[in-house]
Order: sequence, then C-alpha cells, then structure tokens
Amino acid sequence: MNPIQITVKRIIDLTHPIYEGMPYWPKGAPFHMIQRADYAREGYQFYRYEMDENTGTHIDAPAHFSLGKRSIDEIPCDQLLVPTVVMDIKEKVREDRDYRLSIFDVYAWEERYGQIPPQSLAILNTGWCKYFSEPDRYLSRDEKGIMHFPGFSRDSAELLVQREVAGIGIDTPSVDYGASVDFPVHRVMLGANRYQIENLANLDTLPATGACVFVGVLKVRNGVEAPARILALVP
Repeated sequence: MNPIQITVKRIIDLTHPIYEGMPYWPKGAPFHMIQRADYAREGYQFYRYEMDENTGTHIDAPAHFSLGKRSIDEIPCDQLLVPTVVMDIKEKVREDRDYRLSIFDVYAWEERYGQIPPQSLAILNTGWCKYFSEPDRYLSRDEKGIMHFPGFSRDSAELLVQREVAGIGIDTPSVDYGASVDFPVHRVMLGANRYQIENLANLDTLPATGACVFVGVLKVRNGVEAPARILALVP
C-alpha cells in the first residue's frame, strides 16, 4: 500500500446528482423516486429508488466484463483513496467529438508532469460533463442511434495498465468512445482487474497532479457496477 500524505485545502465533489430526467444508458432504465411515506401520514418520509446499477456517476468493477475478476465489494480499500492525475483533451474534443485519447497524448502529458505513478486514478477531462443536464446532447445519438462522445483508446488503456494505475475515470457515459460496439477499453482495464469511473463532474476544478480522490462506492455484494460519491481532496 502506498502511503498518501496530503494537506487538504479544498474538497471538490466530482459527482452528478441523481434525479428523475437525468441521462441513462440506452436500453437501460430511467431513475425513479417512489414515495413510500410522508410527514402528513406517517410522521416521517422515505422513498424507494428504481434505477440500474450504472446510474449517474458510478463505478465499473472488473467483474462487469471479466468473469472471475473482482466485484464491487471486492475492490481493496487502498484503491479507493488514491492520488489522481488529470489529462485534459477538451481542445481536441472541440474538433472531433469522437476523439479517443492516444498513447501520444499520454506521453505528452508525462513529458510535462512526469510518469503516471502506480496505484493512481487516471482521469480524462473531455469537457463533456457540461452536457449532462441535456440528456439528448450528452448521449449525442445520430439518426441511426449511434452515440458520439469521446473516450480512451485501447492503446492508451494498455499503456495505463502498464503504468499500474488503480483505475481510470471520465466525464462521459463510457470510458469507450460513444460509437464503440466492442468496448475495448472496458476489456483491457477490467480484464486487468482495474476499475472505471464514468459520468464524472467538475473536472475543470482539478489540478493535473497533486490531488487525491476518495471513491465512495456502494458496497454491493457481487455487484458489477454501483453509483458512487467521488470526492477530490486538493492540497
């Protein structure tokens, strides 16, 4: 376990709120809150939530794509509070909404900031989170139903596995770009027993290096995905 030493000056919430009408994965189920009690009748209030496990800001456990790999409840605690690095590709996404992070983008980042440390969380800031409140634009489906948003490439995922990261994160609906049909980044990362975070928020407030991230994921036994509260601790 790598020791973490940080003086926290800011805590940034990287989590989208969960609400009715929010974006959800095609063929999935929308989020619903069903009231089960209210103050007038019972003197208290509570709700039942109906949602898929990949609702909103959530974690993909290795078992999501890889039989026999870790489920949500098996992710080690020392991989849920980790240093983070942030790679910004917003300029490239403005020119190509299907852009995928290349290994050359990673090398360029490392030339400026140093090699990505092992057991860190590698986050990709695409700028896409600004569309989260507009579900149609966030999923960006064309007339054939194909989604268009940026992601990691297979090559960059393989390089990040070589760097021994704890996981990767992104501010889009998937770490694979929208038009993907075979999800190579999922297969590379999850197959290597790493986790993924999708639908992150507020990435522009994070420094390229120096912050730590706390991944407050629901501890669902045998779960393969689960919503999470993601907090960045910034020195």
